[in-house]
Amino acid sequence: MKRHLLKFLLLVSLLGFTSVAGASDRWETLRAINWVENPTNQTHVGRFGELGPYQFRPATWRMHTDKPFRQAIDRAVADEVAVKHYEWIKRTFEQAGVEPSVFNIAMAWNCGVDSVLSGRAPSVSYNYAERVSNLVATLKERTQPAVASEARPAGRSEELNIDERGDTQVRFRILQDTPRFVLAAAE
Repeated sequence: MKRHLLKFLLLVSLLGFTSVAGASDRWETLRAINWVENPTNQTHVGRFGELGPYQFRPATWRMHTDKPFRQAIDRAVADEVAVKHYEWIKRTFEQAGVEPSVFNIAMAWNCGVDSVLSGRAPSVSYNYAERVSNLVATLKERTQPAVASEARPAGRSEELNIDERGDTQVRFRILQDTPRFVLAAAE
């Protein structure tokens, strides 16, 4: 997994950044999108034809590369296409005068730029964008300097509680490389 991260970081540095903050946002957003889209790294084609760590559909894949769609499961190739797609979404929003926030980019990743620009994104896309935004906030919080971590309230759980329903609570533990999901039921 570290090798894939190293390749991804190398790719990102080769493409160049205009600012460090923008690069950080992109990395964190793509990491969160990967965790929401394909947390268990499934390699089979989804019910809508999506494939790979970012769950690309064939049309989206073809927008950014001539490589065969089956290579969407190759992490290095998928990361390259993900960076291109992220930058395309960001540029499109900037040209339209819309803030390219994590929330807006995630929503466009899920339902398309046109749906976001027209204000007709389905509620499931809002929920998706909220999950991605929450994960990005958690990633940013965890990468803050040690001084910031000392300022956290005492007794803070290391788990991010996403949803609570009755006696059952779903918790996502955010790890450095891959997500690990823990389902905990009340005793």
